[in-house]
Amino acid sequence: MILDRKEEVIKYLKQEGLIKENDDAKVEHLSGGVSCRVWKIYVNNDRWVIKQALEKLDVKADWFSDVERIHREHEAMKQLELVIPNCNIPKILHVDYVKHIYLMNCAEEGVQTWKDILMSGIFNADTAKSAADILSQIHLLSHKIDEKVKADFSDQKYFIQLRIDPFHRFLINIYPELSEEINGLIVELTEQKTCLVHGDFSPKNMLVEKSGSIVLIDYEVAHWGNPVFDLAYCLGHLMLKTWYLKKPHKMLELISVFIANYKGQVSNLLPHLGLMLLARMDGKSPVNYIQDEKLKQIIRNTAINWIRGVDSEMNVLNAITKQF
Repeated sequence: MILDRKEEVIKYLKQEGLIKENDDAKVEHLSGGVSCRVWKIYVNNDRWVIKQALEKLDVKADWFSDVERIHREHEAMKQLELVIPNCNIPKILHVDYVKHIYLMNCAEEGVQTWKDILMSGIFNADTAKSAADILSQIHLLSHKIDEKVKADFSDQKYFIQLRIDPFHRFLINIYPELSEEINGLIVELTEQKTCLVHGDFSPKNMLVEKSGSIVLIDYEVAHWGNPVFDLAYCLGHLMLKTWYLKKPHKMLELISVFIANYKGQVSNLLPHLGLMLLARMDGKSPVNYIQDEKLKQIIRNTAINWIRGVDSEMNVLNAITKQF
């Protein structure tokens, strides 16, 4: 049973006893993701978000992932709430292991994603600092997670299904000449496990409240692994927006603030960043806002050079700045 229509969402909420028969519930579809059905619910004075995992993701390519990943998502949120109580993470209100659904509280009304804010031309360094702060907390404090749960998180099957296969291995088919380098990156991500990794740390998953604090969402790729992935993933998104928006000075300031305020330690960042850029050009889920073929080739060339180790001895910020 997939919650594809508003009526099905309301019926489900009533069946589970989450709302009453005579409650005037309003349901709104939330877009922005390819892996789940997400709905916003207004009932009485409450606002909730309900999320259900999809087996086949909403992209052109055949991209499948085990729907039980959604249970990894709410477990990650629960654990982070325990070890980082001051972190702005949604609270789980209801879990359904049969239909692969969970319900959580909703961010404040009018909240925007950092992606939407950036795309509208607003560049706030405080937001970049908040993003680095929350990622630092996740990476540095996740060692407090219970050892049994930590062992469960060490199973990286969802990360492999949603990142390694559609990004790294898919690219090897397109760029076999990079297979040795990309396989080396895969080994680093799957064998060097030191902390909880969010796995989808991008501006589209950061809701910026009026206070400036960030509510971080979408933990379905969370796993015990290498923190370099989150850094590369986020910086890749920021770089793509730098090319697209043609505001290098503004965006480079945000990138600089983000790097300066991240408190963790990672190694070999530049090749992983190159992989992220190439994946968003030619992986299973290419970024949709860059369509200019000349620009795409510039990004590909930069990505391939970094994957191959060109500029590897250079400071990451200097290497990024060099591209603009």
